Amino acid sequence: MMKNVLKSIATACVIAVSVQAFTIGVVASNLPPAVGSPAVRAERVLDLPEAKSVKLTNTDGFVRVRTRSVPEIRVEATIKAYARSSADELATEAYVASLIRVDTEDETLSIVTEPEERPDALDLYVDYVVLVPKGTAVTVDGANGNVWISKGCGAVTVQGRNTDIEIVEPGGPVAATSINGRIRVIDAPDDATLRTVNGNVYAHMLGGMLRASTTNGSIVARVLDPAVTTCDVTSQNGGITLLMEDGCSASLEAVTARGRITSAFLVDTSSGVQKRRCLRGIIGDGKIKLNLDTLNGNIRIAKNRV
Repeated sequence: MMKNVLKSIATACVIAVSVQAFTIGVVASNLPPAVGSPAVRAERVLDLPEAKSVKLTNTDGFVRVRTRSVPEIRVEATIKAYARSSADELATEAYVASLIRVDTEDETLSIVTEPEERPDALDLYVDYVVLVPKGTAVTVDGANGNVWISKGCGAVTVQGRNTDIEIVEPGGPVAATSINGRIRVIDAPDDATLRTVNGNVYAHMLGGMLRASTTNGSIVARVLDPAVTTCDVTSQNGGITLLMEDGCSASLEAVTARGRITSAFLVDTSSGVQKRRCLRGIIGDGKIKLNLDTLNGNIRIAKNRV
């Protein structure tokens, strides 16, 4: 008995030492030095002419877009650059001086944070606040950092990697994609395409077509107006909740492989299917097309009480 205990302790010690060696030798050397003051910290404010659309490309840092009543566009950037060693500080200062290029083409104002390739010995974070006239179309192409778009913008497109995305009351179609992040769209009046891998999706629809998908996460879709035409919602490992106003009607097809389906609405299945894991039928006049599909999760169709 004692021999087995000693053997287990020895094995645990070997594992602990291996993990520590890996952490110090491999992981730690690749972590950003986000401790202490940056080697360079700078503030940039750009006042730019009005444009029909704005496109911002940023690798690391959050982005906030708000509307304003004046026609000009204002860009406020906070730059924090970390050198991996004191010998790299001069190169860091030179690189920071090269940041943020602005171009205009075909009524699109393009803002590129890093027009030159980032040196290996540098970690950089640029946080943006962008003020645009109401109705301006906005595109944000980022990798690591959350994105928030206020109400009043036009069409919105956001491409992220490690990114939580929130878009409030857009004035046109929405396309939002993330890999590790949640997506939330509030009061979308037009088509919305929302895709993430590891994160939940929340969509409040006033019109148009919703296409929403996630691999590891849940989806909550609110159909707030009969002007919504389609909700095509898919999750692999998560539940689906669809909330509709009383005045909405739908043609429903809901399928789950390992969950249950419940509906607070009366579903006419006389020409369809009603099973624990498959529900196909008509709610009311059958106007909105609902396709709800999950592998590992429940599907709930409920009345909107908000």
